[in-house]
Amino acid sequence: MSSNVAEAADLEGLRVQLARHVERLSAPAEKRRLLTKAGITIVEPASNAKVRKKATTVVERFAEAPKSETLKKGQLWSTMLEEMDSAARDLQTAVNVAWKGQWTSLFSGETPAAVESKLAKTKANQEALRVYRGLYSQFRALFDTLPHDQGTIDRARMLGNQLELAAKAFDFQVSPDVKAFLEAVQSVRGAPINLLTDEVLNWLRENESLEAYRVKSSDRP
Repeated sequence: MSSNVAEAADLEGLRVQLARHVERLSAPAEKRRLLTKAGITIVEPASNAKVRKKATTVVERFAEAPKSETLKKGQLWSTMLEEMDSAARDLQTAVNVAWKGQWTSLFSGETPAAVESKLAKTKANQEALRVYRGLYSQFRALFDTLPHDQGTIDRARMLGNQLELAAKAFDFQVSPDVKAFLEAVQSVRGAPINLLTDEVLNWLRENESLEAYRVKSSDRP
Protein backbone atom coordinates (compact mmCIF):
# COMPACT_ATOMS: atom_id res chain seq x y z
CA MET A 1 0.00 0.00 0.00
CA SER A 2 2.86 2.33 0.84
CA SER A 3 4.52 1.71 -2.51
CA ASN A 4 1.25 2.35 -4.33
CA VAL A 5 0.89 5.70 -2.59
CA ALA A 6 4.44 6.65 -3.54
CA GLU A 7 3.87 5.58 -7.14
CA ALA A 8 0.67 7.59 -7.35
CA ALA A 9 2.46 10.64 -5.95
CA ASP A 10 5.27 10.26 -8.49
CA LEU A 11 2.82 9.98 -11.39
CA GLU A 12 0.85 13.00 -10.17
CA GLY A 13 4.05 15.01 -9.97
CA LEU A 14 4.94 14.08 -13.54
CA ARG A 15 1.40 14.90 -14.68
CA VAL A 16 1.58 18.37 -13.12
CA GLN A 17 5.00 18.92 -14.68
CA LEU A 18 3.71 17.89 -18.09
CA ALA A 19 0.61 20.08 -17.77
CA ARG A 20 2.75 23.22 -17.46
CA HIS A 21 4.51 22.49 -20.74
CA VAL A 22 1.27 21.48 -22.45
CA GLU A 23 -0.27 24.80 -21.46
CA ARG A 24 2.59 26.70 -23.10
CA LEU A 25 2.03 24.80 -26.34
CA SER A 26 -1.76 24.88 -26.21
CA ALA A 27 -2.03 28.68 -26.43
CA PRO A 28 -0.37 29.09 -29.86
CA ALA A 29 -1.97 25.81 -31.01
CA GLU A 30 -5.41 27.27 -30.30
CA LYS A 31 -4.55 30.40 -32.29
CA ARG A 32 -3.33 28.20 -35.14
CA ARG A 33 -6.69 26.40 -35.21
CA LEU A 34 -8.52 29.73 -35.25
CA LEU A 35 -6.48 31.17 -38.11
CA THR A 36 -6.52 27.94 -40.11
CA LYS A 37 -10.29 27.70 -39.80
CA ALA A 38 -10.49 31.24 -41.18
CA GLY A 39 -8.48 30.16 -44.24
CA ILE A 40 -5.17 31.69 -43.17
CA THR A 41 -2.17 29.54 -44.06
CA ILE A 42 0.36 28.82 -41.32
CA VAL A 43 3.69 27.15 -42.03
CA GLU A 44 4.08 24.50 -39.33
CA PRO A 45 7.52 24.56 -37.70
CA ALA A 46 9.64 21.42 -37.95
CA SER A 47 9.88 21.38 -34.16
CA ASN A 48 6.18 20.54 -33.92
CA ALA A 49 6.57 17.29 -35.84
CA LYS A 50 9.69 16.51 -33.84
CA VAL A 51 7.95 16.82 -30.48
CA ARG A 52 4.97 14.77 -31.68
CA LYS A 53 7.34 11.96 -32.58
CA LYS A 54 9.05 12.18 -29.20
CA ALA A 55 5.71 12.19 -27.36
CA THR A 56 4.56 9.13 -29.30
CA THR A 57 7.66 7.26 -28.15
CA VAL A 58 6.98 8.24 -24.54
CA VAL A 59 3.37 7.03 -24.78
CA GLU A 60 4.38 3.72 -26.34
CA ARG A 61 6.98 3.02 -23.66
CA PHE A 62 4.58 3.94 -20.87
CA ALA A 63 1.89 1.70 -22.35
CA GLU A 64 4.31 -1.23 -22.17
CA ALA A 65 5.37 -0.44 -18.59
CA PRO A 66 2.91 2.00 -16.95
CA LYS A 67 5.11 3.12 -14.08
CA SER A 68 6.66 6.43 -13.13
CA GLU A 69 10.08 4.86 -13.41
CA THR A 70 9.47 4.31 -17.13
CA LEU A 71 9.04 8.04 -17.63
CA LYS A 72 11.93 9.08 -15.41
CA LYS A 73 14.41 6.64 -16.86
CA GLY A 74 17.05 8.22 -19.12
CA GLN A 75 16.66 11.60 -20.86
CA LEU A 76 13.53 10.91 -22.91
CA TRP A 77 11.08 12.65 -20.56
CA SER A 78 13.20 15.76 -19.93
CA THR A 79 14.09 16.02 -23.61
CA MET A 80 10.43 15.84 -24.59
CA LEU A 81 9.57 18.68 -22.20
CA GLU A 82 12.38 20.85 -23.58
CA GLU A 83 11.25 20.15 -27.14
CA MET A 84 7.68 21.03 -26.21
CA ASP A 85 8.82 24.47 -25.06
CA SER A 86 10.83 24.92 -28.24
CA ALA A 87 7.83 23.86 -30.34
CA ALA A 88 5.62 26.32 -28.44
CA ARG A 89 8.00 29.21 -29.19
CA ASP A 90 8.31 28.26 -32.86
CA LEU A 91 4.56 27.86 -33.29
CA GLN A 92 3.95 31.21 -31.60
CA THR A 93 6.32 32.84 -34.08
CA ALA A 94 4.64 31.10 -37.04
CA VAL A 95 1.19 32.20 -35.91
CA ASN A 96 2.38 35.80 -35.42
CA VAL A 97 3.93 35.87 -38.90
CA ALA A 98 0.76 34.46 -40.47
CA TRP A 99 -1.47 37.04 -38.81
CA LYS A 100 0.85 39.96 -39.59
CA GLY A 101 0.91 38.77 -43.20
CA GLN A 102 -2.85 39.30 -43.38
CA TRP A 103 -2.30 43.07 -43.14
CA THR A 104 -1.14 43.42 -46.73
CA SER A 105 -3.51 40.69 -47.90
CA LEU A 106 -6.48 42.69 -46.67
CA PHE A 107 -5.21 46.21 -47.37
CA SER A 108 -1.96 47.43 -48.85
CA GLY A 109 -2.68 51.14 -49.07
CA GLU A 110 -0.51 53.90 -47.68
CA THR A 111 -0.53 55.39 -44.20
CA PRO A 112 -2.70 58.47 -43.62
CA ALA A 113 0.44 60.60 -43.33
CA ALA A 114 1.73 59.37 -46.70
CA VAL A 115 -1.63 60.03 -48.34
CA GLU A 116 -1.92 63.48 -46.79
CA SER A 117 1.43 64.54 -48.26
CA LYS A 118 0.03 64.00 -51.77
CA LEU A 119 -3.40 65.56 -51.28
CA ALA A 120 -4.54 69.06 -52.09
CA LYS A 121 -5.80 70.77 -48.91
CA THR A 122 -9.44 70.92 -50.02
CA LYS A 123 -12.38 70.53 -47.63
CA ALA A 124 -13.47 67.33 -49.38
CA ASN A 125 -10.00 65.83 -49.10
CA GLN A 126 -9.72 66.74 -45.43
CA GLU A 127 -13.03 65.03 -44.68
CA ALA A 128 -12.05 61.96 -46.72
CA LEU A 129 -8.73 61.84 -44.88
CA ARG A 130 -10.50 62.06 -41.51
CA VAL A 131 -12.58 59.00 -42.36
CA TYR A 132 -9.57 57.19 -43.76
CA ARG A 133 -7.44 57.96 -40.70
CA GLY A 134 -10.11 56.62 -38.34
CA LEU A 135 -10.50 53.36 -40.27
CA TYR A 136 -6.74 52.95 -40.59
CA SER A 137 -6.25 53.38 -36.84
CA GLN A 138 -8.84 50.67 -36.10
CA PHE A 139 -7.36 48.37 -38.73
CA ARG A 140 -3.81 48.76 -37.45
CA ALA A 141 -4.86 48.11 -33.84
CA LEU A 142 -6.22 44.69 -34.79
CA PHE A 143 -2.72 43.56 -35.73
CA ASP A 144 -1.07 44.63 -32.48
CA THR A 145 -2.14 41.29 -30.99
CA LEU A 146 -3.39 37.95 -32.27
CA PRO A 147 -7.16 37.77 -32.92
CA HIS A 148 -9.33 36.59 -30.05
CA ASP A 149 -12.00 35.00 -32.21
CA GLN A 150 -13.47 34.75 -35.70
CA GLY A 151 -15.22 38.05 -35.15
CA THR A 152 -11.86 39.84 -34.91
CA ILE A 153 -10.76 38.33 -38.22
CA ASP A 154 -14.05 39.28 -39.86
CA ARG A 155 -13.67 42.83 -38.57
CA ALA A 156 -10.15 43.09 -40.04
CA ARG A 157 -11.51 41.97 -43.41
CA MET A 158 -14.38 44.44 -43.21
CA LEU A 159 -12.06 47.32 -42.32
CA GLY A 160 -9.75 46.40 -45.20
CA ASN A 161 -12.67 46.70 -47.62
CA GLN A 162 -13.80 49.96 -46.04
CA LEU A 163 -10.31 51.44 -46.30
CA GLU A 164 -10.11 50.59 -49.99
CA LEU A 165 -13.47 52.27 -50.57
CA ALA A 166 -12.49 55.29 -48.46
CA ALA A 167 -9.32 55.75 -50.51
CA LYS A 168 -11.40 56.24 -53.65
CA ALA A 169 -12.75 59.49 -52.19
CA PHE A 170 -9.35 61.21 -52.38
CA ASP A 171 -8.95 63.85 -55.07
CA PHE A 172 -5.24 64.07 -55.85
CA GLN A 173 -5.92 66.77 -58.50
CA VAL A 174 -3.52 65.17 -60.93
CA SER A 175 -3.65 63.88 -64.48
CA PRO A 176 -5.77 60.80 -65.28
CA ASP A 177 -2.65 58.59 -65.53
CA VAL A 178 -1.33 59.62 -62.14
CA LYS A 179 -4.79 59.38 -60.59
CA ALA A 180 -5.23 55.82 -61.88
CA PHE A 181 -1.82 54.85 -60.48
CA LEU A 182 -2.43 56.38 -57.05
CA GLU A 183 -5.85 54.76 -56.75
CA ALA A 184 -4.44 51.39 -57.79
CA VAL A 185 -1.64 51.38 -55.21
CA GLN A 186 -4.26 51.88 -52.49
CA SER A 187 -5.97 48.61 -53.43
CA VAL A 188 -5.05 45.09 -52.29
CA ARG A 189 -4.25 44.14 -55.86
CA GLY A 190 -1.76 46.97 -56.24
CA ALA A 191 -0.92 48.86 -59.41
CA PRO A 192 -0.12 46.82 -62.54
CA ILE A 193 3.16 47.85 -64.11
CA ASN A 194 1.45 49.19 -67.23
CA LEU A 195 0.13 52.06 -65.09
CA LEU A 196 3.69 53.19 -64.45
CA THR A 197 3.80 55.46 -67.50
CA ASP A 198 6.41 58.13 -68.23
CA GLU A 199 3.97 60.73 -66.96
CA VAL A 200 3.56 58.86 -63.67
CA LEU A 201 7.33 58.43 -63.29
CA ASN A 202 7.89 62.13 -63.88
CA TRP A 203 5.22 63.00 -61.31
CA LEU A 204 6.82 60.68 -58.75
CA ARG A 205 10.23 62.27 -59.37
CA GLU A 206 8.84 65.77 -59.02
CA ASN A 207 7.20 64.83 -55.75
CA GLU A 208 10.24 62.91 -54.49
CA SER A 209 8.13 59.75 -54.19
CA LEU A 210 10.05 57.24 -56.29
CA GLU A 211 11.45 55.49 -53.21
CA ALA A 212 7.98 55.13 -51.71
CA TYR A 213 7.00 52.28 -54.04
CA ARG A 214 8.35 48.83 -54.86
CA VAL A 215 7.70 46.43 -57.74
CA LYS A 216 6.48 42.98 -56.64
CA SER A 217 5.42 39.96 -58.67
CA SER A 218 1.67 39.37 -58.45
CA ASP A 219 2.15 35.63 -57.88
CA ARG A 220 4.12 36.22 -54.68
CA PRO A 221 2.42 36.60 -51.29
